Amino acid sequence: MPRKNSKKEKLEPPGTPAWMVTYGDMMTLLMVFFVMLVAFSTIEKIKFKAAMGSLQGALMPWQPKPSGKAVVEPVTVNLMDQTQLEAMEAIEEIQEMVEEAQLTKEVEVHQVAGGVRIVFSDPVLFDEGKDELRTDALPILAKLADVAKRADTGEILIEGHTDDTPIHTQHFPSNWELSAARALQVLKFLQASGFSPERLAAVGYGEYRPRVKMPKTATKEEKAPNRRVEIFLKMSSEGRKILSSSGILGDGGWGD
Repeated sequence: MPRKNSKKEKLEPPGTPAWMVTYGDMMTLLMVFFVMLVAFSTIEKIKFKAAMGSLQGALMPWQPKPSGKAVVEPVTVNLMDQTQLEAMEAIEEIQEMVEEAQLTKEVEVHQVAGGVRIVFSDPVLFDEGKDELRTDALPILAKLADVAKRADTGEILIEGHTDDTPIHTQHFPSNWELSAARALQVLKFLQASGFSPERLAAVGYGEYRPRVKMPKTATKEEKAPNRRVEIFLKMSSEGRKILSSSGILGDGGWGD
């Protein structure tokens, strides 16, 4: 009997079974495939945060209390739909556009009540005392129009503002006319970019809604923050909730 057992042991092939080698090769190939997939992919920050938030809510339906006891509580997982993601991406694109143009000091993006406000300070859009759009400002407005089209925006309000330096020309008897004419030029540009006229409105405030109150003796440079054009993009209620919780925008702004 012992001899028979020894013969059987000699008949068994040495080493790892063949099926295990094949299985190991397959797992290695799969791992290499996914590594290559990740290496050649681009992670979008907003969608990645949304996915991670949903995954965290699904895998951790409870949070520990200060006492140390785990208490199961219902968790609402908010999944962003395509419209909400596009709204968040729109704001990020506007900020990237401003940074690429090196206009972070002249162009500001703020979350305000009801939507988003973009402030163009002097002299981004217009030269002093004129209402013709600067040539180098056209690409910026074109990018803004493209982003606003893809965002969940409703009405668009354009506001023109000047400082308190009086203007008396044949074309502009006062700052009222200058501020209104500048807002109207931006409106016409947006309309030519494909926005429905029913969604657009322009208003001129002259020098009567200064961003910073200045004494009469203030210099032209000190009054620069008050010479501006503001574009207000009205967002839907869902879009505002996403923007508020995203942390993309600052808390600045002056309301709608």
